[in-house]
Amino acid sequence: MDMVQRIVTRTPLTELWNNDGLLDARRAKDLGEADIQRLLQGGSNFVVAEVGQPLRWISESDRFAFWKAEVKCRLIAPDADGFHLEDYPGSYCYVAAMWECASRTPVIVLEKHH
Repeated sequence: MDMVQRIVTRTPLTELWNNDGLLDARRAKDLGEADIQRLLQGGSNFVVAEVGQPLRWISESDRFAFWKAEVKCRLIAPDADGFHLEDYPGSYCYVAAMWECASRTPVIVLEKHH
């Protein structure tokens, strides 16, 4: 299968890929705001997983702006007991998880809910 055309079929994700193929990666833990800020400072990048769409990797140069403008106000706390879409701007939100990768810094996967 051409990885460029591969789409997300369900969340939570069970595997992670980029244009080159499957990554040797596993979901490690759910993330809150402080966790994400620490990982960004350490060089981690975002990838957005939205059902029906290809994975969207956010460039290194855009990661801080993406965090501030898009994610921070829509992040579901890892200990939340459910959520209501109408409580978030644009009626969508993100569940964040850290994925540990064998050949790169950890990746912050954002599973989009709308």
